[in-house]
Amino acid sequence: MQLPDLRAGLASLSSRSRARSLRIAVPFVSPAMDNTAVMALFTEHKDLIGLPVIENGTPFGMINRHIFLSQMSRPFFRELYDRKSCIAFMDKEPLVIDADTELDQVAQQVVATGDKSVTDGFILTEQGRYIGIGLGIDLIRTVSDLQHQQHQQILQSIDYARVIQDAMLDRSKQQMAQQLSDWCLHWQPRDGVGGDYYAFHQDQHGWLALIADCTGHGIPGAFMTVILQSALENALQQNRRGPSDVLQSLNRHIKQTLGQLNASQQTSLSNDGCDAIALRLDSENHQLSWSSARMHALLHTAGGEAESLKADRVGVGYTDTPQDYIWPQQQRTLNPGDMLLVMTDGVTDQPGGERHIMFGKKRIQTLLKHYQTLPMPALSTAFEQEFLRWQGNQPRRDDVTWFGFRY
Repeated sequence: MQLPDLRAGLASLSSRSRARSLRIAVPFVSPAMDNTAVMALFTEHKDLIGLPVIENGTPFGMINRHIFLSQMSRPFFRELYDRKSCIAFMDKEPLVIDADTELDQVAQQVVATGDKSVTDGFILTEQGRYIGIGLGIDLIRTVSDLQHQQHQQILQSIDYARVIQDAMLDRSKQQMAQQLSDWCLHWQPRDGVGGDYYAFHQDQHGWLALIADCTGHGIPGAFMTVILQSALENALQQNRRGPSDVLQSLNRHIKQTLGQLNASQQTSLSNDGCDAIALRLDSENHQLSWSSARMHALLHTAGGEAESLKADRVGVGYTDTPQDYIWPQQQRTLNPGDMLLVMTDGVTDQPGGERHIMFGKKRIQTLLKHYQTLPMPALSTAFEQEFLRWQGNQPRRDDVTWFGFRY
């Protein structure tokens, strides 16, 4: 659905659909305050994601909690920056929105600024003066809740959330296209938006890819991907690019964000997390390293051999996962022609066929062997056709994602 269609669908609710409805009253700091004051506010307000910087009532910037804490935890940074102005770690160009802006326009601005405004939030003003902040995740939820009043608008809200989620993921897809010569990516949420997530980041030595299957699907699953996006950005800010380090950082961030630290499975309000695999390719040394948390990945060598990459049985972020858990990291050399395919359990667990049984890992291995000579995009298309044929009239069980490349 195009943005003009969505704006028309929201028009009947515009009088009640203003940015003001997203307002959260949070404390703020001024440029004259130092980083000790910022640390104190973040310590006092555990759920505070962003801290506005306000000068004489006018927005000046925004301090991201995870970036600030990660920087201040580095050696000697407290000694260097405690008494310096809080603008040292400030985003100087936060998204600022007038409180009377309609929600469809708010969403359009959030999409235009990328995933930063979805994860960090945005500043709300009235006649140019600060009144609070709004969160991208609340924007999605509010649009969805409003549309529940009319059946047709429910579908529009999900499609609109899809625009935001697509924007969040698009940068990684573009980097895949720039870095990989023979690759494929298939991402299909069950309900328009979903809990499957992918990310791709390149650097001077190679690239890092993350494929994850978050708890839930639809809008709840999409909420989790927003948290995961923030967690990964935090890990990269701390220069954590080893697969095991990445999963450890994601685990701690999710548990902190969902209030699972120091909570048991009985006392925590949330037991959400994700299955995930982090892949790191060192292009210079032709080395693939990975850490997998319950995620299936199949390597098909140029010589015709097939093997499943080793995966740990502990998920990321769940209440019963220790906050200091370390996922094993594996490594192997890639040779020209080697092919890797990663998939979420929406593929393996989909029931179908005459006996309505799961698609299964063995069937995937057989199909990859059969189509191994095809370029990855053609292989993905053939695989999708086989998968849909297997599914038949069975309802889709979960979000479906696979990512593959040939070295």
